[in-house]
Amino acid sequence: MSIASGLPSPIRRVLQEGELVLEAPFTRRIFTNRDLAFDQIGVIGFDMDYTLALYRQDELEALSIRCTLDKLIARGYPEALRDMQADPAFAIRGLVVDKTYGNIIKMDRHGYVGRAYHGKHLLPKPTRKALYRAQRLGTERERFAPVDTLFALPEVTMYAEVVDRIDQRPDLWPAGPPTYAQAWNDVRECIDQAHQDGSLKDLIQADLPRYFQLDPELGPTLHKFRSAGKRLFLLTNSLLPYTESVLGYVLGGQLSAYATWRDYFDWVIVGARKPEFFTGNQPFQELDATANPLGRPTGEPRRGRIYNGGNQLGLQAALGVHPDEVLYVGDHIYGDIVRSKKSSGWRTALVVEDLEHELGIRRDRQIPLKEIEQLSSLRISLADELSAQRYLSRLLARMTPDDLVRQGVTPEAAESLLADTRIQVRRRFDRLRKYEEEMAATLERRIADVDEAFNPYWGSVFAARRDSSRFGAQVESYACIYTSRVTNFRYISPTRYFHSPHGSMPHWHSSAK
Repeated sequence: MSIASGLPSPIRRVLQEGELVLEAPFTRRIFTNRDLAFDQIGVIGFDMDYTLALYRQDELEALSIRCTLDKLIARGYPEALRDMQADPAFAIRGLVVDKTYGNIIKMDRHGYVGRAYHGKHLLPKPTRKALYRAQRLGTERERFAPVDTLFALPEVTMYAEVVDRIDQRPDLWPAGPPTYAQAWNDVRECIDQAHQDGSLKDLIQADLPRYFQLDPELGPTLHKFRSAGKRLFLLTNSLLPYTESVLGYVLGGQLSAYATWRDYFDWVIVGARKPEFFTGNQPFQELDATANPLGRPTGEPRRGRIYNGGNQLGLQAALGVHPDEVLYVGDHIYGDIVRSKKSSGWRTALVVEDLEHELGIRRDRQIPLKEIEQLSSLRISLADELSAQRYLSRLLARMTPDDLVRQGVTPEAAESLLADTRIQVRRRFDRLRKYEEEMAATLERRIADVDEAFNPYWGSVFAARRDSSRFGAQVESYACIYTSRVTNFRYISPTRYFHSPHGSMPHWHSSAK
């Protein structure tokens, strides 16, 4: 029930026009993995890219691919690569690249590979199972490359296209095509160069409306935090000129009380070099508004200033609160969340932009999703029953009429009784197996339909084989809370207590009989 229910309508309208938002839209909710008392959070920090500033992903991927192609071709890759028709839907977070075989795989929480593509060609189940047995994969750094950020999606899309060219048109390389591993390294290095040399960001800055979404609730959300007495800081790997352009665009002019985007934050740290920021001891270099250094480097940033570099211990000292009173909000599962949580003790909020699409599909496909859940449960029960019947058949096969005679059955009736029982058990087994096969076919059709809605190549970002995906398990393990965008916090009270759905072991659900 809303906290404003029962209040007079004029009062409700005034509250809604102010800071009280009565109900969050379905796709804008915040989810909890570990209890978090929001009123005890005194400081909130934010990453910038994909956190405060949300990209138009299709546009950014197309630009990233174009810039990377230029650098690949300069390295000797064929000009014909410019004809690739890269599908922006192909790559999702949580995938793993197998550099040895040129495959892109999706695993569940246990490391089981349930789906794999060689280039952009789906591997048949026998081939996939021959390559990836039911064992934990992905820990060999030389062979496997995880895909955990939205920034990494274009390189996966490009790599799949390059693998297809290596297989289908090796003649495009006069001296012979690269290995799959070398192709991955080349794509990675070229896209890194595009980010580092400014060629990519220069083009983004030249046309900010094309590459960024504007969220009119961002300024009011940050203002709501400040009005509740929480201090804010920015901690981003981007350098000041790019940060100035981007946040000036997404925050500039939203609220008259804030002359510039910098006025929303008590501390501004750019060029942070996360995740090293959380483990290193690099000093803070103060900058003026044009990114020129001011004075000598220092070990602790001062409030109201702009700094480049730095380290977590120095920032923590400046914040003046206990580590568990700091909430850091970011989108990078390792660079923002894992490192900040393990090294600093900060509480963590993961921004998962994919979540809005996920929740929308789950809302629209409620009926087939419920059917999948029920059919999956029934299939488990049938599997148990079939296993029991199979075992019973084996026991009956070893039984002889003499065994029944020892139980008091006459010799004349023993053989007939045993034969009839074997037939009945076999008929029951065949009937159950046929039903299980029909039900399994229905279940697979429903799963295929829902997977197609989530993503035509991979299905849900968060699920795999009716279990959590590798990415879903990471979100569950490392983020205290998670949501689709920063502005979702506008829908919750600054004194909210986030209650987690506390886990339990399977045997806790059994009842004594």
